Amino acid sequence: MDRFPYEPYAFGWYQIDYADQLKPNDVRPFRAFGREFVLWRDAEGTAHLFDAYCPHLGAHLGHGGRVQGTELQCPFHGWRFDQAGRCSGIPYSPDARLGGSRAVTAWPVVEQNGLLLGWWHPEGQAPGFETPVLPEYGHRGWSRYRRHHWRANTVWQEIQENIVDSTHFHYLHGVDSLAVVDRCQPRGPVLDVNILHRFRTPVGLQDGYIQTTLYGPFFATVRFRIGDVAEILFVDAVTPIDDGIVDVRFSLLARLEGVRIPDMSLALVDEAIKQVSDDVPIWNHKMHWATPSLAHGDGPVMKFRAWAKQFRNYKDAGNTTLNEQFATV
Repeated sequence: MDRFPYEPYAFGWYQIDYADQLKPNDVRPFRAFGREFVLWRDAEGTAHLFDAYCPHLGAHLGHGGRVQGTELQCPFHGWRFDQAGRCSGIPYSPDARLGGSRAVTAWPVVEQNGLLLGWWHPEGQAPGFETPVLPEYGHRGWSRYRRHHWRANTVWQEIQENIVDSTHFHYLHGVDSLAVVDRCQPRGPVLDVNILHRFRTPVGLQDGYIQTTLYGPFFATVRFRIGDVAEILFVDAVTPIDDGIVDVRFSLLARLEGVRIPDMSLALVDEAIKQVSDDVPIWNHKMHWATPSLAHGDGPVMKFRAWAKQFRNYKDAGNTTLNEQFATV
């Protein structure tokens, strides 16, 4: 039986890596969405993501490719490609035509909040929405990123569905109270979710919340606050690697100023990592039911699924634009 009876990949912005892990003149292979890419940073500091294989004789540009200024050179025969993926030179054939099929596909990349984000669409459509700049990143009142990575045998939707599954916080993660979904509001490709909790703290019982905003299927910001006691903010990034295999990266910031117990903010970072580690065995083995047997008190799972469908129904989208698809949510 197929655990996930729908397309494993969706379109949107996803995390490729951390910006500081790709230095000028670096070239390396990268795999996502069941295919090969080459990730490189030119000598001027701009990051690029191309399809992996040279259109000449198929060499993988990520294995031995070299940066030449703002161009990438194939290791096999020295063909060069500019920042847009166009063939800019064939050293042994200076009179050759360089257009058309000699190009390699260049994918949109942005560098933001210390992250490298790439855009994916199976039909090559241009980005239809943006991800946010986080003012907390680099602010002196917040910690540096705590980075954590998991690999799970699942698909993106099973992971992000946890955001609205309020009951599992109590039974799987040991949160004292049963959480309440206060808000689950789609805004086209964006989904806002607010979950209310009550937490035991060193200064007594405190109201708290987890505010999540999903920007497409693979990128979310999560603000977790307990009264005026502690607060964290993190990026939840899911990168599909192959059918049924995803990388999950959390990049977590603790608020150190403007809260009563900064050490508790740091403890919340550890707790968030622990909770996702508890989720991974569930993700690795769970089955997707298209019509689950839900009960009163479950979170808005079906509302989430209705929102999520827009990113994986591209085969049925016809000639509608991205904006037209989003307007139907």
